Amino acid sequence: MAAVDVTEERAAELLGAARRVLLGIHRNPDGDAVGSALGLAHVLRGRGAEAVCLFAEGVPEPFRFLAGADRTVDRLPDGPPFDLAVALDCGDASVLPRSWPDATHYRGLLVLDHHPVRRPFGDWTLRDATACCVGEIVLRLADRLGHVLDRPLAEAVYVSLATDTGFFRYSSVTPAAFRLAARLLEAGVAPWKIAFLVDENYPAARLEMLSGILGTLRLTAGGAVATLTVPPGLLERLGLGNEYLEGVINFARGIRGVEVSAQLRVNEEGKIRVSLRSRGRVDVAALARAHGGGGHRNASGCTLDPPLEAARERIESAAAAAVAALPPLAPGDESFYEG
Repeated sequence: MAAVDVTEERAAELLGAARRVLLGIHRNPDGDAVGSALGLAHVLRGRGAEAVCLFAEGVPEPFRFLAGADRTVDRLPDGPPFDLAVALDCGDASVLPRSWPDATHYRGLLVLDHHPVRRPFGDWTLRDATACCVGEIVLRLADRLGHVLDRPLAEAVYVSLATDTGFFRYSSVTPAAFRLAARLLEAGVAPWKIAFLVDENYPAARLEMLSGILGTLRLTAGGAVATLTVPPGLLERLGLGNEYLEGVINFARGIRGVEVSAQLRVNEEGKIRVSLRSRGRVDVAALARAHGGGGHRNASGCTLDPPLEAARERIESAAAAAVAALPPLAPGDESFYEG
């Protein structure tokens, strides 16, 4: 059947009735995907349900301190079909890993998401584009299921919240985000602990990686478009996972005068994975959709065919066209901050 949009109440009913649940997240998982999935697994286990987190790429190192991170699996375990499968932080089925099982392995698929643009899939979808992270949705479901907010859940949701808002810097930050943060701190979250473990606890090789990537910087469109490439084989040579690329693209977006930044790398399938960021005036979600991708207005992505240089030129051209369509920015105009 086609995906049906459901209320929080209905989603909580589906979760509450399931005794064996499979949870999945998108490829190249970020803090929102990992935190929301581990948080929901903690809630389900607290109800006596079996919750299996299928993380094909494992848990990225910065998030391994979260409760339940050591209980994830990278392949589907044997057994009867799951009562329910849940895909978190996925606006499109194509972002799920190749190892995600087909519908014969579960009796229904619930999608929990907050992306404003999506391609519906699964059986039921709970989507709230006003939520600053999927962890916010998970906590609301936990409340409906009667789970008392404890520190393991609070830390998982805080990772989801902090990483998807750029540690409270992005335009997705709302008054509700700070109220949510206050509630999580009251439940025992230590902000410095999370910030340190997630953002400031990396191997020395990451600095060598930064040197290799930042050296590829190219400015086009009169300095309004900045692109970076990840030299093929760099991460492998340094023994680093993709998680260490998180935030690198923001160095390019932070250049004065840049409206759009892009970071390109060759993925495991030989395709070119493109990450896009906007300062606020260009809708990079629209740019990504035009190339088969999607995401948020200021942070999106897509996948292109190789070779790397041709993909880079294609993105530079598309971004330059988007910038050229912008009205002039008057001195003192701060509208781009509104994103």
